[in-house]
Amino acid sequence: MKAKLFLLATAFILISVKSFAGWYNTYNYTGLVGRYPVTLSFQIKEGYFGEPAKKRFNVIGAYKYDKVNHPIRLEGVFNQNTKAIKIYEIGAGNKVAATFYLNFSLQQLTGTWSSNTSKLKVNLRLVDRLSDRSDESFDNIQILQYPSLKNYYFIGIYAKKSESTEAHMRALKIMDKRTNKTFQTFNFDNIESPTGNVMTIIYDNIMTGKGNSFLVSNQIGRVGGYLNVDFNVKEKQFVLDPEPVAEGIN
Repeated sequence: MKAKLFLLATAFILISVKSFAGWYNTYNYTGLVGRYPVTLSFQIKEGYFGEPAKKRFNVIGAYKYDKVNHPIRLEGVFNQNTKAIKIYEIGAGNKVAATFYLNFSLQQLTGTWSSNTSKLKVNLRLVDRLSDRSDESFDNIQILQYPSLKNYYFIGIYAKKSESTEAHMRALKIMDKRTNKTFQTFNFDNIESPTGNVMTIIYDNIMTGKGNSFLVSNQIGRVGGYLNVDFNVKEKQFVLDPEPVAEGIN
């Protein structure tokens, strides 16, 4: 299994970064884009993007059309003075496929979605939020992950203990894209090092490769690492290796 995931693990290590606790707010919404039900989530973080073309960007997230269940990348700008959000839908080749023009409030997002050929009204309501800035505890905050497999997508279940310094993914739901039902769930409570909080972007705690193999970020060692997950064809289920692999260790 480790041999099959060598290149995948290498790619994960190259883009992984050490996490910093207490720096992000995440908002989960559901509602309609035109007549299409969607699930949309984003987090706001000042000064994350280091690219010159994105020096003003402070929003990143993911959304999906609920009949398709294929997560789509979102990047954009939140104007704290006007409460306007301009979010770009990132398509194939990292090109902008469409743009959300939204009016932000904690309870609701309204505005439009525009592409080269269409313009649709947007009306979304808040489901819940995750704040890692607060010392307050929370549990069962479900965050859509951006990476997905051909037939499955992922939802991280996040929690934070009141005495803890950072949020963590205590479980991962593997969702069937066709049925939109839970195919399998992994619980990380018995893994000593926290899972799902190494990537500074909360939507990037999964790294997919070829087939149905994937990695889940884990805070093992000095700079973090990952958990290996493979698919057992005979048993028709995913198998988690509960031993985290530290970055830089073969």
